[in-house]
Amino acid sequence: MFSNRLLLIVLGGEAVLALLGFLWIRIRNLPFETGSPVFGLILGMVAAGAFGLVNLYLLRGAPAVAGVRSIRRLYYDVLRPLFVGLGPFEVIPVGLAAGLGEEVLFRGAIQPELGIVPASLLFGAAHVDRSENLMFGCWAAIFGLILGWLAIVTGGLLAPVVAHAVYDTAALTYIRLTAGERIIPLALICGQRETKPKIASRRKVLNS
Repeated sequence: MFSNRLLLIVLGGEAVLALLGFLWIRIRNLPFETGSPVFGLILGMVAAGAFGLVNLYLLRGAPAVAGVRSIRRLYYDVLRPLFVGLGPFEVIPVGLAAGLGEEVLFRGAIQPELGIVPASLLFGAAHVDRSENLMFGCWAAIFGLILGWLAIVTGGLLAPVVAHAVYDTAALTYIRLTAGERIIPLALICGQRETKPKIASRRKVLNS
């Protein structure tokens, strides 16, 4: 199960990001607008659905080129084990917290100061903890670029917050729904052929 301590760390971390964003906005006297409620909600939902489909394609259907392999490794080695224990009443708070905290900071505070491209690059860099996850950081930067565009065309933060929160909630729900799915060998996930010794060893384990 997802520990209460880890849940508090996740929610607390996102709260810190939101607080930093709000303080920056206040100190720098930046505009803080939500934008058109109807247009923002609709566009945010559409964007979340599009991102979800792209993410599903990267995990399930995309050719196993180097960048796709690194994203799949991150999913199966880090994200899935970390969040698979989330309960049904924990998925939504985590998704909403991520959408609100990160959007207030990156699209609400950093983007008006530095511009959409630097804010998106910083957003991508924030999702990279080691060189193996560089491609995921590039994917996050593209995600951030589109979220920034949503903030511009809708005139506020509602659309990017909705898109981000719904996308994260859907991704966490997907992890929960596939919790009982058989773990596929990483070599097959990444499109690599297993060597004969590995296959023989696997058969030996299955027959024992």
